[in-house]
Amino acid sequence: TGLLQCCDVKDIKLAYQLNRALEKGDNWKFLDVDQLNGYWSKFFSLLCMMEQIEVVLKWYKEMSSSLFYPTPKNILDLLQALDAANQLEVIPSVW
Repeated sequence: TGLLQCCDVKDIKLAYQLNRALEKGDNWKFLDVDQLNGYWSKFFSLLCMMEQIEVVLKWYKEMSSSLFYPTPKNILDLLQALDAANQLEVIPSVW
């Protein structure tokens, strides 16, 4: 779907625009559970790759508690982002 393509092409600006559209009203109801999980997983991986670690951690705390269950790839992406930002001491707080 178009939601996943913006993440595949690494377009963070478009991903944020689509996310805002998805959050408006009941738009999220147009996607089934598998599509939503796929979207959130790819969106989070893109955040890990393209955003500052503070932004990644903010999204992780918001998303993992209510929007999606992180996949092993999401956890690996988060660990790589923490490593790249020299923030490995944060690992216990996200585990």
